[in-house]
Amino acid sequence: MEEIGNWIAAAVAVIGGICGILFGWAGWRREEKEEARYGVKEDGQLLSDVGYIKSGVDDLKRRLERQEETNMEFQSRLSAVEAGVKQAHKRIDELVHGTK
Repeated sequence: MEEIGNWIAAAVAVIGGICGILFGWAGWRREEKEEARYGVKEDGQLLSDVGYIKSGVDDLKRRLERQEETNMEFQSRLSAVEAGVKQAHKRIDELVHGTK
């Protein structure tokens, strides 16, 4: 009788150990799947953020190009005004000093 009791205790211990291993493995697999799913979501968010930053940089580049065009236009207009002022000073000097 004692032998059967020891046998049952040993069988329960082995079955408990096997169940522990199986439950541990199942929990580990579930955690791996959740981490993979979270990682994909995080990667998608990161790609979205990078895309947003890229579009912002592209917008800044376009604005800078327009500003450079405006500056070039002002520079050419300023050169024309300086040339006109130089001619006007020359004419004023001729009128004031009476020389040509």
